[in-house]
Amino acid sequence: MKAFWFLMSGAVVVMLLLTPLVIRLRITSWTVGWLAILLGSIAVMVLLGLTARLTATDVPADAR
Repeated sequence: MKAFWFLMSGAVVVMLLLTPLVIRLRITSWTVGWLAILLGSIAVMVLLGLTARLTATDVPADAR
């Protein structure tokens, strides 16, 4: 699961770094698609993080 978060975070960071270049290109359809993918991937990461937090199970004290 940690590898997934590492890859997903890396992809979002790369997209964030390239966003100014995409906006500067002024190709509207491409920019809208880029931003939709970026915002969608951030939303998926937030929802997965929320799901992981809400479904986390406590380990019983005697199992430690």
